[in-house]
Amino acid sequence: MSKARADGRAEREAAAVRRRAEAQVRREREAAERARRERRGLAWRRVRLWQHGPSFRRNKEAWAGLATLVMVILLLSYLFTSSLRAVLFVGLVLLVASPALVKLLIDRSHK
Repeated sequence: MSKARADGRAEREAAAVRRRAEAQVRREREAAERARRERRGLAWRRVRLWQHGPSFRRNKEAWAGLATLVMVILLLSYLFTSSLRAVLFVGLVLLVASPALVKLLIDRSHK
């Protein structure tokens, strides 16, 4: 009986060792897959030009204010002139002047 018990215990211990090894292999495989997914996600985030960073989230109201100002200027230029050509001209002027507008209204790094 003691020999059968020892054999059973040895089998159980061997099965436990095998399960631990399989669990370790599975954890390593999952960790490698997670790392690969994170690397791929990071590379994709670097490539995406339209993704906004934390400064955009901080300045969201300023961007909305700038967009509102541009829309009001375009609307007023149409209401005063009733000319699509004048609206396009004002839009082009705003497009050319946009870096200066952004620097004045949104970029407050100099303060």
